[in-house]
Formats: sequence, structure tokens, C-alpha cells
Amino acid sequence: MIYLETDRLQLRDFVPEDLQPFKEMNVDPDVRQYFPDIMSFKRSEMAFRHMQQEIDATGLGLYAVEEKKSRKFIGFIGVQYMEATPMYSLDIMPCYEIGWRLIKSAWGKGYATEGARAVLDYVRPRIDLPIYSFTSIDNKRSMKVMEKLGLKQVTTFKHPLVDPRHPMSLQVLYKDVAQ
Repeated sequence: MIYLETDRLQLRDFVPEDLQPFKEMNVDPDVRQYFPDIMSFKRSEMAFRHMQQEIDATGLGLYAVEEKKSRKFIGFIGVQYMEATPMYSLDIMPCYEIGWRLIKSAWGKGYATEGARAVLDYVRPRIDLPIYSFTSIDNKRSMKVMEKLGLKQVTTFKHPLVDPRHPMSLQVLYKDVAQ
């Protein structure tokens, strides 16, 4: 099912043909530069299934992104519901996080901003929780997207799932203030 369309993108359900490029995206060291590690194929498969299950259950989630012109899978853009668990808790929870991950050949074309803007417009009237986005303090490209979307920097924090000695543990938090 297609949930959102922009001039150049379709945000849709994941299909089996997306799994291989999804796995390849998650082992690309450039794509994973601001994450603590590379995702194994097994972790990618689990994430792939979880992301589609979330969409199936709620209609909201991290949608597969297809470039309309080429009909090619280029990554995902969407929101994910976040609630505190014994293993993972942030003061902002419960909330939604808006996020994106695109294959390297799709970078620099404005796709993340275009797709995320459409997602924000779609989800704002459908949810009653705040929307945040966060990334490594060094990820200037994603921070630029957040700023183009009108999100405002709130604070920095140490990610509870990342070893505090790891360079990616320091995160910057942005909030959707247009909600």
C-alpha cells in the first residue's frame, strides 16, 4: 500500500524485493557512519519485519521509500513510536521519532527532507504525542534536514543504548515545534 506520495517519492509498505537492498544499505559503512556499528544481515531482517509489522498494526511507521522515476527502493522515512522500557528510556518518552535512512546514491538530492516533510504533514493530525528526532552530534547532514523541517534543537544527551565511551554516544535532540 502507498501511504504518501511526493513529487518524486512514494512512501509505502515494504515488499519482499526490498529486503536485499535494505540489508545492503545497513552494511554500507558510509550509511552507518553515525551509528555505533554495522547491522548484520540477521539484524536487518529482524528490523525489516518489525518495521512492516508496526505499519500493519497502526498505519504509521518507517515507510519504505521508492523513487517514482526509477521505481527503485532507496531506503525508509517515517515515524516510530517510542516508549520507555527497562532497557531503554529517555525523559521524552512516550513520543514519536521521525527518522530516515537512505542508500548512498540517494544522498544530496533532497529526498530525506521531501519525504520527512510529507510524513510530518501526514502524522501531525493523527497523533497526540510530541515528535522528536535525534542523531549523533557529528551527523551534520541529518541535523541540516531536521532544521529544514523546522525542528528545533532542544538538548544533547548520552544515548542509553550506546557505550558512553563510544564517540556516537553523544546525541543531539530536536523537537517538532509546529505540532
